Amino acid sequence: MRPKLSIVTPSFNQGKFLEETIRSVLDQGYEPLEYIVIDGGSTDESVRIIRRYEKHLAYWVSEKDRGQVHAINKGIERATGDLFAYINSDDVYLPGAFAAVAGYFASHPDCEWLCGDTVMFGEGRETELVRARVPESAAHALSWAYVRLLLDGHRCEHLSAALAKYRLHAASKTVADSKKFEEEFDRSAELYEDRLSGADKRWCRATRYLRRSYAASASGDRREGSRWLVRAALTHPESLAARPFWGCLRRLAAGGGGRARSELG
Repeated sequence: MRPKLSIVTPSFNQGKFLEETIRSVLDQGYEPLEYIVIDGGSTDESVRIIRRYEKHLAYWVSEKDRGQVHAINKGIERATGDLFAYINSDDVYLPGAFAAVAGYFASHPDCEWLCGDTVMFGEGRETELVRARVPESAAHALSWAYVRLLLDGHRCEHLSAALAKYRLHAASKTVADSKKFEEEFDRSAELYEDRLSGADKRWCRATRYLRRSYAASASGDRREGSRWLVRAALTHPESLAARPFWGCLRRLAAGGGGRARSELG
C-alpha cells in the first residue's frame, strides 16, 4: 500500500498562479492524497478558485493569519499523512513527482527527510535546473539552509530528480524580498551558532561575514566589503580555498550588482 501523502499550500493574493499550483497537485493522480490549502484572507480571485476545487481538498480555509510560516504550520496541524510536503501558491509540482517520492521512501525505509531538484522559471527568465545541495551538517545548514532538523539528528537525503518548478516573478519573495532572506539567515545563524563547536562554528560565522562582504561590494562599498572579507579569512582560513571566498573577492574587484548565492564548502 502506498504511503498517504499530505500536501499543504499556503497562499495570499496569488490568484494569478493558484489554479496552476492546485492542478499540479491534483493532476499527479496520486492516492492516497490529502491536500490542504491555507489562504490568508485573499481579496483577489483566490477563494473563487479554491471553491472550484474544494471537493478534491481535505481541508481549506481563508482567514487572516500571520504569514507564510503560520499558514504552513496551520496546515501541518491538520495533516494526517505518512509523508508531508508544502508547495507555495506560485510554484508547481512536475508530473510524476509524488510517485517518485513515494517510491524513494519505499526503497529507503529509514529516510526521514528528502529533497529533490528544482526548475527555476519565470516570464522573461531563462529556465534553469537547480540541483539540490543537501545540507550535510548543522554548520552547513546555518550557512544558508534550515537547521533544527539537523541539530536534532535528522539526516537529509537527495532524490536526483526534478520534482517542482519554482516561479520567479516581481512579487515573489525571492525577487522582492531577497534582502530579508539574508537578514533571516543571519538571525538563524546567530541563534543556533553556539550549539556548534570548533571548525563548524568558525565556518558558520565566516559564511555570515562572506555574505556581508558580498552585499557591501555589490552596493559599491569596497572598503566595507574588504573588511568583512578579511574577517571571514581570519575566522576560517580554510575557506580561502573555497569557491565562495573567491566569488566574494571577484565581486569586490568588480564592484556593484548581484548577490551571493553559494555557501562555504
